[in-house]
Amino acid sequence: MQARDDGTIRVENHGDGLWRIEELFAHPYCRGAIWVIDGAERRLVLDAGWGLVPLDQAVPELFDRPVVALASHTHFDHVGGLHRFAERLVHPLEASILADPTPEAVQSLPFLHGYDALAFDPVSGGFDADSWRLPPMPATATVEEGDRLELGGRTLTVLHTPGHSPGHVCLFEEATGFLFAADAIYAGEMFDTIPGASIPDLLATHQRLLELPVSRVFPGHFEVFDGRRLRKLIEAYRREKSA
Repeated sequence: MQARDDGTIRVENHGDGLWRIEELFAHPYCRGAIWVIDGAERRLVLDAGWGLVPLDQAVPELFDRPVVALASHTHFDHVGGLHRFAERLVHPLEASILADPTPEAVQSLPFLHGYDALAFDPVSGGFDADSWRLPPMPATATVEEGDRLELGGRTLTVLHTPGHSPGHVCLFEEATGFLFAADAIYAGEMFDTIPGASIPDLLATHQRLLELPVSRVFPGHFEVFDGRRLRKLIEAYRREKSA
């Protein structure tokens, strides 16, 4: 893969066989990061963005290697492009949503009502949130707590981390201390009152993350940060919820 920015799609090289794909038409708070994790034998793609611009056309080299896609959870800004992948993984608690991704189930509706989620419209003819539908993308397999994903020379452990959604998962690479946190924690407003969210579960998830030897955090939104910033963000969230 090559780093580039065409004004619509940005591909960033984060080193260590890690790439971030961003859909620049979405505002950052609603721009679900697409993380690409390369091993010697295969590639894992964590989340798939909105999918308004087809990934196989925008980043065709993404599919040049054996690839498996994992949905950290099933909100629209993380699974819109998942149907482009032949192998699709998700936690069992949210597998039914991928099979029948109604606007209410993926929370494009009513979430997009009243939100300025798009910075610009990449769709010819205009984007209409009310008529937007994701195609069925049934999981080819499910992942649960403790499952290990072998990519060849690197191993990722699945962590069931509910709070933002019931079947939310993070990935942890023990060899490097890399945490792929998706929407469990990031440097921005946490959406913890939407359907399926649970503040007590999220607080418990945060406690668990604090107990990991995290060196770097690759979140679902906003910037990458280190373990020290992780602790500060979690502490700030705790204070907010206990006030």
